Formats: sequence, C-alpha cells, structure tokens
Amino acid sequence: MRFFEHQEKARNHTFRLLVLFGLGVFALIFSIDGILLLGLGYSDSPGGLDGANWGKILETYFPALALVAAFLGFVIGSASLYRLSQLSSGGGASVAESLGGTLLQHDTHDPVEKKILNIVEEMAIASGMPVPRVYLMDEDGINAFAAGWSPNDAVIGVTKGCVEALSRDELQGVIAHEFSHILNGDMKLNIRLMGILYGIFFLSILGEILIRSISYSGNSSNEKKNDGKGAIFMIGLVLFILGWMGWFFGRLIQAAVSRQREFLADASAVQFTRNPDGIGGALRKIAGWDQGSIIRNPNAPEASHLFFGNGISGFSALFATHPPLEERIQRIEGVYFQPPENSSEATSTEPTDDIAFSAAQLSNLAGTMRMPAKKSPPPIPILVSIENQCHDPAGALAVLYSMLLPPDNLSRTKARDQLISKLDPAIAQALFEVEPLVLQTNKLQLFTLLSKALPSLKMLGKEQSIDALKTCKALISADGKIDFFEFCVWRLAKTGLEKFHQVKGPGAALGIAASTVFTFFAKLSDNPDAAYQKAIKAAEIHGLLDNIETKTDDFKMLDKVFDFLAQANTEIKHKVLDGCIAAILHDGKITQDEGVLLRAFCLSMEIPLPPLG
Repeated sequence: MRFFEHQEKARNHTFRLLVLFGLGVFALIFSIDGILLLGLGYSDSPGGLDGANWGKILETYFPALALVAAFLGFVIGSASLYRLSQLSSGGGASVAESLGGTLLQHDTHDPVEKKILNIVEEMAIASGMPVPRVYLMDEDGINAFAAGWSPNDAVIGVTKGCVEALSRDELQGVIAHEFSHILNGDMKLNIRLMGILYGIFFLSILGEILIRSISYSGNSSNEKKNDGKGAIFMIGLVLFILGWMGWFFGRLIQAAVSRQREFLADASAVQFTRNPDGIGGALRKIAGWDQGSIIRNPNAPEASHLFFGNGISGFSALFATHPPLEERIQRIEGVYFQPPENSSEATSTEPTDDIAFSAAQLSNLAGTMRMPAKKSPPPIPILVSIENQCHDPAGALAVLYSMLLPPDNLSRTKARDQLISKLDPAIAQALFEVEPLVLQTNKLQLFTLLSKALPSLKMLGKEQSIDALKTCKALISADGKIDFFEFCVWRLAKTGLEKFHQVKGPGAALGIAASTVFTFFAKLSDNPDAAYQKAIKAAEIHGLLDNIETKTDDFKMLDKVFDFLAQANTEIKHKVLDGCIAAILHDGKITQDEGVLLRAFCLSMEIPLPPLG
C-alpha cells in the first residue's frame, strides 16, 4: 500500500470539506436574509411583484439585511468562541475524566497497566514526541482515543476491552494510530469543528427564545393583533428550523472530515510501527468482538470523533465519524475484508518486561549508525534503572543534571559536589544513584531515555521549573563551552519545563533561520559543504543562504532560531525537517550527534521524528 499517497489524499479531502463547512455557514446566513427579503417584498407589494419591484425592494432593505447578516455572524461566532473556551479549559485530561478514564501511574505494579505504559512510551519515541499521560477506561468495547490541544498537553485513553482483546502488536498499532491524531493536529481540528457546530445550532436556541417570548406575551397581554408579533414569531421559527438544518448538515460534514483523518491516522500508524498486521489485526478483532468498539459512557457521542473505532450506535451512527472497518482494513492490507469468526476470548495479558525504547529507537534511526567502537552497549538493567528514575520528578531532574555534568573527571566531581549542596535531598539521593549509570550509557540512548522524563518534568511547579532551568544553564556553562549534546539536552529540558515564548520576526528571517539550522547539521558531516547543498536543495524555502555559515559554536543563537521556527506553520517545519534529513543522509550514515540533534529539533517543533533508511 502507498501510505504517503493516502496521507496526501486525506489532507486534500479534509481541506475541501472544511471549505464546504465554511460555505455552509455563509449559505445559512444568506438563506435567512433571503427568506426575510421574500417576506418584506410581499408585505410591501400586496398587488403583485415584478422584476422592477424586486430591485427597488432590495435597494430599500439592503442595509437592514446586511445588519441582520452581521448580527447572525456575530451570534454564531460568539457562541462558537464560548463553546471553544469550555472545551479548552481542562485540556485533554478533562476529556479523559469525563469519559470515565483513570490516570495510570508509572510506579504501578499491575502488569496490564505497565504494558500499556510501555507501549505508549515506545510510540512516543517512534513518533518523536513527548510521552503523554495515559488513562484507562472501564469499558468492554475495543477502543482508544487521544485528546488535547497540542502534543505537549495531550493524553491517551485506552479501554479495558482494548487491553484484554488485543495482542501486544495490535495494541501497539492502536496507540500509534492515536499518536498520529496528536501529531497531525486532528484533535484541535475536531474541537474547532465542534465549536462551529455549536454556533450554528445556537441559532435554533435563539429562535426558540423568540417563539417562547411571543407565546408568553400573547398570554399576558390583550393588545391588538397588528403589533408585529406575527413577524417576530416567523423569524423565530425560521431561525429554529434553519438552525436545526445547519446543525444536521454540519454534523454530516464534521463526520466526513473525521473519516478522512482516520485514513491518515491508519497510514501513519503503519509508518510508526512498520507493522501493518498490528493495526490491521486490531480492526479485525473489533469486527469479531461481541462488544465491538462501543463506548457506554453518556459523554461518548460528543467525543465520538476522538475514538479509534465507532464509539456510538443507533440513530447517532448516521453521523459515524469513522469509515467502515472493511474499507480501513482493505487500505491497510491491500486485500478484501474477510469477516472473522465471532470471538470474545481475551488474549493473554501476561506482563511484558521488554525494554520499551529499543525497537522504536532502532526503527527511527535505521541505517548505518556510527557508534563508538570502544564502548559496548550498556546492559539492559542499567537502562531500566535510568528509565525508572525518569518516571519520578526528582529522578527525572537527577538524570537531566547527570547528563549535563562536565565530562572531565575533576571538573565533574567539583560541579557535582557544588550541585548536591544546593539540591533537595530527594534529588541529591537520586543523583548519587543515577550518575554512575549515566556514565555507562551512550548519548543517543540517554537522550531517548530523557524524552520519557517529560511528563515527570511537567509535574513540577512554576518556581521549581524556573530553578531547574537555571541549574541547567549553570551546569552547561561550568566548563566554559557548549557542545551539541548539551544544547540538545537543553532543548529537551525547555520542552518539559518551559512553554516557549513567541518569537516574531520578518518573513525574510525564515530563510536565515533555516540556513542556520542546516549549517549546524552540515558541520556534523564529513563533507559539510556537500551536506549543506543537499539541505537547501531539499528544503525549497525562499531566502536560504547560498553558502554554508562558518560559525557553528553559537548555541545561544541556535536556541533562539529553534524558538523562532517553533512558531512557524507545519508546512514550513516539515520543509526545514526535509533539509535536516538531507544533510544527515547525504553520506549514508547517522552519527550519535546527528541523531540526538534531529530528535531535539523534532521535539522542539512538535513534529514526528520520521523513519530514516
């Protein structure tokens, strides 16, 4: 199957449907104006209407109709903004809790919960994004969801039925599918559609208010009939009917948008896992599972677009947000769907103690890795110990600080002793435990492990985060210089401890910023000039510098460039990423520094780390 073609097709269909949604809103407003114009025309010309009369009537009432259109636009816009503020106030966690989800803790001893957490961490590494929080729902249907406004505040939800019914590979495919929704902006898209839909439906609420006001005033007054109540009643009735019609067709368009994004997420899941049998098998399991993918929670209909499979049934299925299982399976596997035998037997839920990062790490840094010949890979217990520290805020800070201590033994000892004297006792103890392990682990593995610490770092308060960033700066400057690895660790620390400040600049600055990033990647190559030329050719960005920059030791400047590019749109970010990849792969090998810098770039830009091979 040509997955990238399906991804592009899904994006194009989504754009057309969004345009259709916008046109529908304008058509709704003009329909109301048209009905009002028709009524005004007949009331002013009881003897009949011709073309001349219509022109005169339109000229007479045009200002009033324009005012009505502006008022309706204001009502729809205000109602939509109000609903969006409600949806955004609690983030992904509020959605998960409204669906009955329970937050999973990393120190859990439950084998099933540990398996879920391990798989989520695998897919976070495979997709090159921060590890989200995980919620478990007490639902028998096979389903999952992703919720949040951005990768930094996203959560993953999984049902009990999903864990019980699916094998590890199948569960991995489902989680990878949800990560695609996070990375492709589907969550934000659907929340915006929900807001627009509420704004349209609010017209019905407004119409109902007008109808009731006429009914109440009619019961409490003895005024004569010629008081305009009939006109107000008709306006209310029109608003009520058109509001419902707009809501109905808006829901259909919303469902169509969501269905196209499901195809994109399915293709991306295969891209992340390199295993079409995983997500394909999960979809087949849903077809043969007694409970299917149905979610019983009363809040499921509003969140139906978030789920892996159709979470609703009955009349609401008219607005199904997912394509038929048969079509999804056929696109993934390239064969016609064969319905499985009905089965409700759960697959094994035996604990899986595999190291979560190893498979994903190798798959995303495929190719010839130029690793140090003198240092053999650290034993698995060392990696597990470091990973366990990353799941606790104190341990996460200890790992972070250990990675930034100077490499020279004498300088390292001095810096460590000064650091411990200022640290909280819990962090100091964790530092004593983890530092010897960090010294035995290579940079790429350390950086991959540290990316798992992001949820723990985000648990720190504002003052703690500020202090942690100050400590990182002090450790980096302890030896009077900054290297690539320290810079990359700093970018990861900022992701967990600080929300980037918006950095604005003129449009021309984009080319200079991208050229700066390419220069740093190119300087890591054996042939910097050739690597840089490959980068600028692949990126296709206006304003790129023709020749490579010679100064590549100003990491403070590169830090500002990363912050600047983080504000760019997704298309620009991917163009810069294309240039970075071209610079890395021009010599057919990936060094540790190249791999770490690429991961740091993707984390900073909140875009997926692509498979390289």
